[in-house]
Amino acid sequence: MVLWMVESFGGSELERTFYIIALMTAPVWLAMILLPGFSPVRHLAKPFILPPCYCLILGLLLWNAFDLSLLPDKELSGFDLDTARNLVRHPITFLLLFCNWQILNLVLGTMMYQKSQSNGFKVPVELLLCWVFGAWALIPFSLRLLVQGKGKR
Repeated sequence: MVLWMVESFGGSELERTFYIIALMTAPVWLAMILLPGFSPVRHLAKPFILPPCYCLILGLLLWNAFDLSLLPDKELSGFDLDTARNLVRHPITFLLLFCNWQILNLVLGTMMYQKSQSNGFKVPVELLLCWVFGAWALIPFSLRLLVQGKGKR
């Protein structure tokens, strides 16, 4: 479907979908940050339990995009910077990538949470950084593990 049609007729739905994707992992992040010792959080906040559940949302978004023919019509003639840039400018493709980014941040955050729980300390600042900035949170988390001497395990 043509980009202007997607933005003209689906603008409010696209914005709503963006906010849903942005906030879909919020309960998990808030639970890991505010209630790190709570038993259900310890059992559910694992990299291979919750993030795959969110992959269902990504799959649903991808299915709807293909079903409604919302993705760009042009075939990829090759893989270069201009082709990738044009693909990412499409709002549906952006939402798919943003959803994927949220899931990968959650995988990283749950791994950091589990590592901190097994070493007996809390990492609320690092988890907040991971929620907002993603992989950049590995820097303070790794430094903290090295300073505490717990990065060997």
